[in-house]
Amino acid sequence: MDMICEGCGDSFRNFLDQHPVCMDCVRARHRAATTTRGGCKCGRKARPTEEKAVGSRRWISCFRCLGQIRQLA
Repeated sequence: MDMICEGCGDSFRNFLDQHPVCMDCVRARHRAATTTRGGCKCGRKARPTEEKAVGSRRWISCFRCLGQIRQLA
């Protein structure tokens, strides 16, 4: 059964019907979660979100790895 990945938007074959992301995005999310700064390491594959804000902190994150791309303020 082919599905559309929530992280990168590509289609992939999902054998278990449990996880809505492909293995490339799973690896990218693991890399972002285990690095010391937690930033995005996707490079040209990064899919930026809209600007997010909590209080005075503003940032742009990545749909693919869920890491932070840029701190705005």
